[in-house]
Amino acid sequence: MILGIDIGATKTRVGFIERETLVKSKSIGTNKDPERFLRDLSDLIEEFLGGKIKELSGIGIGAPGPLDPSSGAFGELPNLPLWNGFSIKSRIENLYSVPAFLQNDANVATLGEALYGGGRGYKYVCYITISTGIGAGFVIDKRIVEGKNNLAGEIWALTVDNLGQSDILLNACSGPGIVRNSKRLIDNGEESSLSMLNRIETKDVFNHAFNGDRVSKKVIENAWENMAFAIEIILVTLDPDIVLLGGGLCFEEKYMVDPVRERVYKRVFLETHKNTPVKRSDLWNEAVIYGAIALAQQSNGKIA
Repeated sequence: MILGIDIGATKTRVGFIERETLVKSKSIGTNKDPERFLRDLSDLIEEFLGGKIKELSGIGIGAPGPLDPSSGAFGELPNLPLWNGFSIKSRIENLYSVPAFLQNDANVATLGEALYGGGRGYKYVCYITISTGIGAGFVIDKRIVEGKNNLAGEIWALTVDNLGQSDILLNACSGPGIVRNSKRLIDNGEESSLSMLNRIETKDVFNHAFNGDRVSKKVIENAWENMAFAIEIILVTLDPDIVLLGGGLCFEEKYMVDPVRERVYKRVFLETHKNTPVKRSDLWNEAVIYGAIALAQQSNGKIA
């Protein structure tokens, strides 16, 4: 049995595939202290698997980067600063005496979509997650494209025009970035119905934009245009068969997927790229677990 682990900035889930169906556990909070997190994760796995724990043959892990897949150690994680240098791969291998495999969550999600989801049957698959963070993954012939420094797909770092400021894609298109942009415009004196809220959340900005609020519309259209710009770059440089969009902001297609697709097709010059599918991911929030399982299976030689 191969276990898949999806480590997020705020919650973590585990699962395995049985008779081609994903069996999921309940999630636990991702503790900011890595040692406490490891204890919580161990308790979750043992409760989830019970007697099946003896059948474990490998563990795949998808987690936010930066990270080193070879050493299994994390770099400087903005949302989990205490994890810097923490080698989760070796710690899990010591706990369960099975090989563990670690990879960037966007890369792992792309592998999951390529093998089990919307990218199945395509040779060149791109997946983009748009949520608290921004990231892309590329799979060619069922294999993750890592890049020299395991930084392929770090599109969050693209330089963009963010409402008149030179900035990065993350600050224009992520959930927190959208909220910050709204507050910035309000602080600069622009009138907005958002001002009536005690706390502004990402969904509020979308809802107020669709209800005609000028500030919200400006912020959301800025996010759409910049994400379309990022996808345009991917289309003209990598020429994928399909681009899949996932993450929290893509749950309702009207919020991100549909308007971004429309803007991508307006931006691209080559007619071929106007025919490249840009659609919501099939596996949704299960993509990382599917991909983590596939990562371990590939590394164990079970997937060609």
